[in-house]
Amino acid sequence: MSKQRAKKRQAARRDGADDSSSKIMAGGRIRATGLGVAAQFSIGTAATVVASLIVFCMVLYRFLAGILSDEVDATGVQAVRSLAVVDAGCWELYHETPLEGRDAEARSSLGMGKVELDPVRKALFEKRYAINRDRLHKLVAAADTKLLDVVILDAAMKQVINGDSAISFEKVDERTFAEVSIQEGLYVAEAGTSRQHKTSARIYAADVHDADGRTVAKAVVALSAEKIAESLKRVLVTMSALTVVFLGFGALVASLLARRITRPVRQLSEDIEAVAAGDLDHRTLAHSSDEVGVLARTFDRMTQSLRGMQEMEKEQAAQSHQIEVAREVQAALLPEKLPPIPGFDCAAAARPAGKIAGDFYDVSDMAGGAKLAAVVSASGSGVASAMIVTMARSLMKALAASESSPAELLRRVNRLLAPDLRRGMYVSALLVRVEPATGRLVVANAGHTPLLVCRAGAEAAEPFHCDGIALGFDKGPIFDRTIKDKELALPAGARLLLCTRALFAIQDAQGRELGEEVGHQLLAAASGLRSEEYVAAALAALEEYRAGTEAAHDLTFLTLKRVGAAS
Repeated sequence: MSKQRAKKRQAARRDGADDSSSKIMAGGRIRATGLGVAAQFSIGTAATVVASLIVFCMVLYRFLAGILSDEVDATGVQAVRSLAVVDAGCWELYHETPLEGRDAEARSSLGMGKVELDPVRKALFEKRYAINRDRLHKLVAAADTKLLDVVILDAAMKQVINGDSAISFEKVDERTFAEVSIQEGLYVAEAGTSRQHKTSARIYAADVHDADGRTVAKAVVALSAEKIAESLKRVLVTMSALTVVFLGFGALVASLLARRITRPVRQLSEDIEAVAAGDLDHRTLAHSSDEVGVLARTFDRMTQSLRGMQEMEKEQAAQSHQIEVAREVQAALLPEKLPPIPGFDCAAAARPAGKIAGDFYDVSDMAGGAKLAAVVSASGSGVASAMIVTMARSLMKALAASESSPAELLRRVNRLLAPDLRRGMYVSALLVRVEPATGRLVVANAGHTPLLVCRAGAEAAEPFHCDGIALGFDKGPIFDRTIKDKELALPAGARLLLCTRALFAIQDAQGRELGEEVGHQLLAAASGLRSEEYVAAALAALEEYRAGTEAAHDLTFLTLKRVGAAS
């Protein structure tokens, strides 16, 4: 049966069932419907105290009963031995007189063979007989018990030598101690009369020997055993009263102790309910240094961990929202299709990463019929970076149509953008003015990755340096002095690549960055292909190098290949 119950409990746990008895109160608070821990502890402690007291009382009762029984037995044994040491002849009626024996006395009283008794000898016998009986009474009285009867029987225990009559006794148990026979049972007083009654008693019998050591008589003493019953009754009443007193006292002490012990448990239960209600700012204080205190401190740490996880989830949710917004902004920044540039084959790529960067590429119109190829990147990541690069893009597109110099365009944009950037924020930009009619290229770089030139047949791309500081570092004079236009002659079949620093920060499975040297070789490998095919080949090579590792930053680049003179 116990195995079946255990299996049922295990099945209930697997099914999510709760075998406890509880009730959901108003406000979602859970309260136990059974006995509380304090009540269970009190009842258990009180029951243990009472059971221990009952066992103690039973042991004490038996111990006292044994002591009282031994006292009565000691008195009885001593009394019957006192009788047995007297010469048996001394117990014969009128021993050593002409009336010795019951028959002689009876005949004399009936006038049959009347014998004159010497008064002196008769008085001597009675005195001696009285002394023996008195010594016996004193011995019994000293033991605080009652002498019921004394008889001297012959050796066969059939004829009464001395005493009123044979003792009437209902034996219950019999044993022997130190050659004295001890019988327990009921003594029948005034047997055969209407006043007959029974008393709990003990009979003690010992042999009386003559000078030759022969058993010539039996000394029998009947002692009352009421002392034992009365004493045990008083003990039983006292023990019962003590049991009731100790039960009440034990219940009171157990209740107070249980309340003291379970107070931290109740406090912890309230703390758990507060946390279960959603208050993760609630602090659980340990009110003891025992296991409950350890549990309280552990629960408090768990609550703080849950609060930290909740805050982390909120931050992650906010970050996810920012990433989603940034993705939308980034998608809005990128042109759906690049406008054509006569004499050039153009293509671009943007691969987002888990960490959103503020990057964009674009091809727009400049003054004099020229085209402006641009790749711009903002510092930081997330929505803030996307908003900054949006501002930069809007300013560039608004001013490019009226500007013929990429450097001057950057100066004008910086004057408008720098005042709105907080400290530490900046925007890097790489601009290339393309004149389709002549193929003339003018480059301006504001703190960006250098322009890369992939010439036909070259093993590696060549960086085209055109130094300048990023937008936002300085609001005017320094920036204006550092930004300059620089012309570039691009032969037919050669390719330009405008990219961000993230391209060279790609890592392989061992965490090694691609680097500029390897990157320049990788980007030049497929330079002879058409731009769309070149972009696909370059992305495939970069993915192969990453070997499945996650990209840390967005990957953005724009490429232009000189295919011939504009028609």
